[in-house]
Order: sequence, then structure tokens, then C-alpha cells
Amino acid sequence: MRGVQAALAATMLIASITPGLADNSSPFIYFATEDPFAAGQPTKNDIYVFSGVFATGSFGDTINVFGTDYTDSYMIGAAYGRDFADVGAGFVLGGVTGAAIRFGEEDDTSGELWAGMRLRHQGLVIGDLAIAPALTAGFSAVTGPTEIERNREIRYDGDASFLGFIGAELSFRVRQAPNVELVYQLHHRSGADGTFGDMKEGSNANVLGIRYRF
Repeated sequence: MRGVQAALAATMLIASITPGLADNSSPFIYFATEDPFAAGQPTKNDIYVFSGVFATGSFGDTINVFGTDYTDSYMIGAAYGRDFADVGAGFVLGGVTGAAIRFGEEDDTSGELWAGMRLRHQGLVIGDLAIAPALTAGFSAVTGPTEIERNREIRYDGDASFLGFIGAELSFRVRQAPNVELVYQLHHRSGADGTFGDMKEGSNANVLGIRYRF
């Protein structure tokens, strides 16, 4: 809860110091039903570059960014996304594919590939700041397990090579740089209660990166 409160406080601070360039025809705070900063045709493609650190806990524990227990295992990667369709009420459906390198003090270096469908919202607009949530769901394959995944393979008598993937994210962008976003994502690999690899929890990482939309 402290992490959520800190994020909200930071958001309000950014909104308060952002120059007053908001569209005079729009309210100061509102939920966007279309791209609030698009000048002409909205962008459909995006490239996301990020790095992050793995946590020891479950999905629910890891989303508490400032309170979770982190490991000495890390990942760096990139993803490509493309929007397919505006499904109404500010929601946009698209696809994402990505790749990452995973490494750490107790880990063998391994690679990860994932792909999935993404549902995102145009977001909450506060003056010249847009805060937008998104959720990607799909599949993830790795060349080898991290130490956490290896321990869970032993615990569940499973295989973490191919699991489900969930990417829950929150992005921030300003009117002055409409094609650039600061993105936080919870990178989650899951066996979906035994559906994939006879696993339950796979691994969780909190990652931060930059997305360029074009």
C-alpha cells in the first residue's frame, strides 16, 4: 500500500509542475477514449527497451514494488508491439513479442522469448500527463531456468521451459513528448496452476524501461 501511495503522490507532483499546455477544450482530469496527444493519425507500433530485477515472491507480492524481496538475478530486453483494433471506450487491442537475457550471481545466463495479446487503455489524463494501464497475456519460453525457477521446478516436480506469460504495466507520457513513454511492468511467468509445465508460480520481475511509439 505504501508503494501505491508513493506512486500516486509522485503522479500528482508531476502533474502539478508540468507546464500548462493542456488542450483548452478538454477537462484538466479525464479518462481518454482516444489518444489524447495524437496530432493526426495515432501511432500503431512501439518499441520497448527495459531492464529489471527478479523478486522471490509471488505475483501479488512482487507488485508491491517498494516492499517486495528482491534477488541478485536480473534481466534486460526489448519488445515490439503493434495495435490492431480500437475496441471502444478507450481500449485498444494489439500484439507484443519480446526477447530478454536473464543473468545473476547464482544464475547461468539464459534467454527468454515471449509473445501475447495486449489490451491497453488510453489512460487517465491529468493536464499534460497521461497515465495508461495495459495487460499482455501469452506464452514464454526460456533456454534455461533462473535459480528461482529451478527451485520451483524441484518443488512442483515441473518444467519451467515453457510457461504462460502476463505483463501488467503502467506507462507515463507527457504532451511535450507524445511518442515516448516511461513504462513500469511486472514481468510474470506462470504455470497457471499446473496448466503449463506442471508448474504454479514461475518467476516475477519488476522492470522499468522506455517505449517509443511510431
